[in-house]
Amino acid sequence: MQHLAVASDMTQTVFVGLALFAVLMWVFTQHCNTAIGLLLGVQVWSIAADGEIPLFDVGVNIHPSDLLAACAMLVAGARLLRRAVPPRAELLLVVAVMFLITWSIHQGVGAWGLPAAANDARVYFWQVFASALYVATAPLHAGRARAIVRLWLVSAAAYAALSLVGWLNTGLHSVVDAATVGGEVYDPRPVPARSALVLAQSAVLLLCPWGGHSSAPATTAENSPGGDRRGRKGRPDDGRGKILPALLCLVFVVLLQHRTVWAITIVMAVVWWALIPARAGQRLVSAVAAVVSLCVVALTFAAGMFGGVGSVLADSFAETRDANSTFSWRVLGWQELMDGPKTLTEWLLGSPFGSGYDRWLGGVVISVSPHDYYLHVLLRLGAVGLLMLLTLYVLVWRRLGRGGNGTQALRLVVVSQLVLFVSYSPFPEQGILLGLCLWQLRADAAGRFSDVRRKPLVAQQRGDTARKRADRVHGEYREETEVPPTMGQ
Repeated sequence: MQHLAVASDMTQTVFVGLALFAVLMWVFTQHCNTAIGLLLGVQVWSIAADGEIPLFDVGVNIHPSDLLAACAMLVAGARLLRRAVPPRAELLLVVAVMFLITWSIHQGVGAWGLPAAANDARVYFWQVFASALYVATAPLHAGRARAIVRLWLVSAAAYAALSLVGWLNTGLHSVVDAATVGGEVYDPRPVPARSALVLAQSAVLLLCPWGGHSSAPATTAENSPGGDRRGRKGRPDDGRGKILPALLCLVFVVLLQHRTVWAITIVMAVVWWALIPARAGQRLVSAVAAVVSLCVVALTFAAGMFGGVGSVLADSFAETRDANSTFSWRVLGWQELMDGPKTLTEWLLGSPFGSGYDRWLGGVVISVSPHDYYLHVLLRLGAVGLLMLLTLYVLVWRRLGRGGNGTQALRLVVVSQLVLFVSYSPFPEQGILLGLCLWQLRADAAGRFSDVRRKPLVAQQRGDTARKRADRVHGEYREETEVPPTMGQ
């Protein structure tokens, strides 16, 4: 009887799982924006709930994010196989990286077992690139880019709310102060660095104009990524109503004390300044405004007007210059991982997933991931995979520079991810932003191709109009000068 009960429970679990998978596949196939919202929402939920609850156990725990990534990958693969998406170098690079990831997982399952290989690859590789490929291959519908940006801002608002709740419960403390609640040590930062980065990127998406160039694959503005369903073309607005939300995002970034995100924000600001058109003294004006703002902040900070918050931020900043800082700890770990023995095949294609990251630091074995995505990719996908990743980002950066919707904002997003990779591996939400960059390149290319095809038609219409005008003038001239024949002729 006990065996029958277990078999019945297993059958029920499989049936529920298949039904849930079928519903999700329908959503990912028919409702792209909703699916992207689910991909972002599950990341917010994992932070709010301090982790994901496994749905199934098939030799390895299947989390909600795993199921969503599987649906995203299957739908994106179907789009590519039926040639609904024209082949582009950027997309081919993402597909090549996915093949390399799959091959490394297969090797890792044989060498280290399914749980070790799957847990190593699932978040920073499989989920990231599955999300990117799904968004990149999304249909070129009206307002897609704006919808993704709005979903991103909603997730940023959720992270801000979680931060406020955390501060209300424990207060604002410096990262160098070990705080305890109920006898347990906790991180005084209520949300991790990935959430702070979402807030910083949200400030960029709010401040940089989105629109101004129709990148449509059709002749009407209704199909342009910057347009809407009423056919109005995307126009860059003045952004005045977005300044306050963007500043609030930056305030949260500062108070969350993730120093890597501070560095990312500063680098994005410098690149934004460098991308400003060098005309009418715009760069000079922005540079002077930035210097004045920094001076005002420094003076108010020195005068103690920030109170306890100022001392907390000062302690957090001072920790970065300490010999025992987290960055120093990471650098030592990178050296240990690079000094490990490797064969030529491992240098070229990496070690299989599940190989581990054990290294000695201070007489203790550390087994967490390297905290550097470039090194992470080199260890698991080898020099070939790292070259593919860098080539992908170089292509995206260069082709976004050709103009189009959201060019400035998306280029800053690319910069933020490249700086992030120095200290962290990306989480799946960064794959969505990478996919948005790839999708926008598709949309801009389709718009340029559509413009080229429309030019002969416009010229033909102008020629027809000119001929009609000439015929009308010629006819009027004939009617006035031509003499009718006489009756006798």
